[in-house]
Amino acid sequence: MNRDIGNMYEKQRFTTLDIEQFLNTNEYQVIDDFSYAEIEGIAKVCGYQIVFFYLSDNIAVLSIDDVVGNPFLVDKANQILSYLDFEFKIGHPFELTEQFNHNYIFKYSIYEDEMNYYYDFQGMLLVLGINWQGDLVSFELVKDESIINNRLEIFAT
Repeated sequence: MNRDIGNMYEKQRFTTLDIEQFLNTNEYQVIDDFSYAEIEGIAKVCGYQIVFFYLSDNIAVLSIDDVVGNPFLVDKANQILSYLDFEFKIGHPFELTEQFNHNYIFKYSIYEDEMNYYYDFQGMLLVLGINWQGDLVSFELVKDESIINNRLEIFAT
């Protein structure tokens, strides 16, 4: 696993990530019995599109999906990515960088118009969804090892 990714991202910021930094309490809900990749925990969600998933009060997953087309959600998603020091933005053309190029560990298409690229990113799983036009349309960052294993299980065969 490639752990020498560079300065673009600060892992410490992920561990302190909370939905309350980006949304007012009336813009999200807390779900106490949420399952993510067959693991039970607590989620703070804005619709189904932005999910902060917690295990034992620690952030385990950030998932951003299906926000393109909703300016409010795109703005919030990009605020989150900016906070995490990622240079790319949801809804914008994704440009290959030294850190994110053809060094993905898997690629998989769930939707016919999108390809997901799975990266080993500082011991975490990073999944970037790129549509056929080349735009970043989804983002998932997983810290918990059990969830990473569940997410990668489809590639084990």
